[in-house]
Amino acid sequence: MTETRYFCPLLKKDIDASFCRDITYAAEGRISQAVIPEISNWEYAKDVCADCVNAYWNKNNMPTPTIKET
Repeated sequence: MTETRYFCPLLKKDIDASFCRDITYAAEGRISQAVIPEISNWEYAKDVCADCVNAYWNKNNMPTPTIKET
């Protein structure tokens, strides 16, 4: 079974849904940003993820999480 893929406006390519989730988790501080070496500018990533329709909170009609600095 193939995992769902989304276009990531941050990385400008299609990525697996689980990688998308990991990026948003790292942006919010739930997991270490060090596990996503593809992203070097986390301030920019936070802005892009907050506007992305594929971010898990947007897909589930949840409020955008408060992002804590790590």
